[in-house]
Amino acid sequence: METVSYKCLNCEAPLQYSAKKLKFYCEYCRSEYTEEELKKHFGQMDAELNNNQPVSEETQADDVPEGFEDFASGTVMYTCQSCGAEVITDKTTAATFCIYCHNPVVISNRLTGAFKPDKVIPFKFTGEDAENKFFEFCQNKHFLPKAFISTAELNKIRGVYYPYWMIDSKKDGCLYATAKKVRRWTQGDTEYTETKIFRCKRAGLISFKDFPHPALRGEHSKALKYVNPYNSQDFRGFTMAYLSGFLAEKRDTERSDVQGEVDQALQEYSKKIYLDTITGYDSVMVDSVNVKTMDEHWQYAMMPVWMMNFNYEGKDYLYAMNGQTGKNYGELPLDKKKLALFGVILFVALLLLSILGGFFLL
Repeated sequence: METVSYKCLNCEAPLQYSAKKLKFYCEYCRSEYTEEELKKHFGQMDAELNNNQPVSEETQADDVPEGFEDFASGTVMYTCQSCGAEVITDKTTAATFCIYCHNPVVISNRLTGAFKPDKVIPFKFTGEDAENKFFEFCQNKHFLPKAFISTAELNKIRGVYYPYWMIDSKKDGCLYATAKKVRRWTQGDTEYTETKIFRCKRAGLISFKDFPHPALRGEHSKALKYVNPYNSQDFRGFTMAYLSGFLAEKRDTERSDVQGEVDQALQEYSKKIYLDTITGYDSVMVDSVNVKTMDEHWQYAMMPVWMMNFNYEGKDYLYAMNGQTGKNYGELPLDKKKLALFGVILFVALLLLSILGGFFLL
């Protein structure tokens, strides 16, 4: 498996993208480069990579030791260009680090041909920013175990470019609903209720621009949905140089695999948009909604996420932060003793209030 390394023009050391400086930099000689400068130097190499077709990554059955078939079916071996070490990675990894010399490596043929992304949003938050955001996220969690923060392995926070489908969709639809207005008044000893029922219809064109949907299945797909949205103003034309210094994943879904999920999501958003225009009533009940797709365009994009998997007392947890906006999502452990103590205190407080309330009513 061939790899690509973007080297410093001065000292030949690996280049990485700096989210803080918004430039490519060399941590050895401190040189910095803009995207335009790198394109002048690496443009031909990128063009050749983009024109390549992905190669087959299937492992020959004869080369797999008995009992390791499942492992081999999901992994591929590549050679680091810096130290020559052979490193194993899974089949969706498109950028990583050599575990021996720690140099950033972009794996060629993973993001070429049909798998070449159309655009990318570079990282705007650094690893240090991600750590600080994690501490802020934990601050107000009152039932978090005391020892958790001190044992959290923040060195495992990694910047990852995850694959997304970005959809531009033009919808034409209509919604029918039943709305009610209720008026109550009292005259003498009689209470009156007047209920007016209205038949409402809302129809019109709705355009969605850069609607994101994860193009990678598995355990991280949930987190990818919760760190949305991204600001589409920061999209740039894709070049592999942005992956250098980060991890990256290749998509493992096609449009046909997720079309139904996208249609359902956009229909729900369309329904909400129509409903938001029905105001001034006491209640609104949707009778029917029909949304048709007039035009739709899909693009493949790489989006920045700071991700951390950690284990606490034998259970796995996940933390993710949008690398552009800072929006975060996390699964954190609960201190069962703290939770039980809070329950007891709450029960006693409610019991005392009920006793005191009964005393004053006597």
